[in-house]
Amino acid sequence: MTGRWPVRLIRLSRALTVGLAYYSVMGIPDLPSSFVAISVTLLMFDLMISLEQTRGGWDAWKEAVRIVIPSVAGTALTLAYGLIIGGVFAVLVHLGLPVFLGAILTVGLSYSLTESIPGRTSRSVGIVGGLAVFHRTYKLAASAEFFPEVGPVIVSTIYGTLAALVMGWAIGIVLGGLTRLLLPRGYRSVKSSAYELPLELRPVQDVLHLDEDYVVATMHVSQDAPVAGYSLDALDLRQRYEAMVLRIDREGTKISLPTGEEELRGGDGLLVCLPELRRAEIEALFAAAPLAMVHPFPVQEQGIEQEGLE
Repeated sequence: MTGRWPVRLIRLSRALTVGLAYYSVMGIPDLPSSFVAISVTLLMFDLMISLEQTRGGWDAWKEAVRIVIPSVAGTALTLAYGLIIGGVFAVLVHLGLPVFLGAILTVGLSYSLTESIPGRTSRSVGIVGGLAVFHRTYKLAASAEFFPEVGPVIVSTIYGTLAALVMGWAIGIVLGGLTRLLLPRGYRSVKSSAYELPLELRPVQDVLHLDEDYVVATMHVSQDAPVAGYSLDALDLRQRYEAMVLRIDREGTKISLPTGEEELRGGDGLLVCLPELRRAEIEALFAAAPLAMVHPFPVQEQGIEQEGLE
């Protein structure tokens, strides 16, 4: 029971934080402002309670600022993207673009332009920002006085969503920071979009920071493969094929991140990170001769006899 109090405190503080975020923007018209405030508040709250330490003087708080600033900048940037896109397509609808196409492109481009910015919350804020402007302005498209009428609407929408963003930041940072001061350590929720998921819950592409054309594949070294008996340094897979052996499975033993001195043996199972386009070529290296004769290794440069590969 004693060990559960930090979690209960976090749940109570998060609930109060969300409620306060909503209350702070009740005077701002439209639901998008409420969504922006609540989403950003949760983002900042979760970041603050996940800090490793808050006691330790100026250095600890400098680290906190270093962690928080990218998320603050990311949400501001995505919101700005969305607001601009929504305004642009509202004008295009006035000029003759079909409403359905304007709505589709507003959401699609708001999402697409923010896809490279980390955090699911940032992408959601971008979409909501775009819709906040588009929804309030496309109805004015048929008006002859479109530009005089739409200007105040766009300005008020931008002001409202930006105000909600600032309120969300402030409430999340303050209440999250106060809650963290009461906790014995930092806590992270696997459901939060404030930070990267634990390694075991993240795709291997994200963990290894691989390009999209890279894959992680399992391979088998045949008993009579020409590469058997050679070290990873001698084979130099990284230089020749942009590939890396992540693990060797050998007779019930797993050798993770093997060193260059590790020699391959017939029967080894390999976990290899490699470019998808070169997969067949690399698989052939570990197959039985003559299928493995793709590129003979000039291992003589490293003082190793080349007879086994000829």
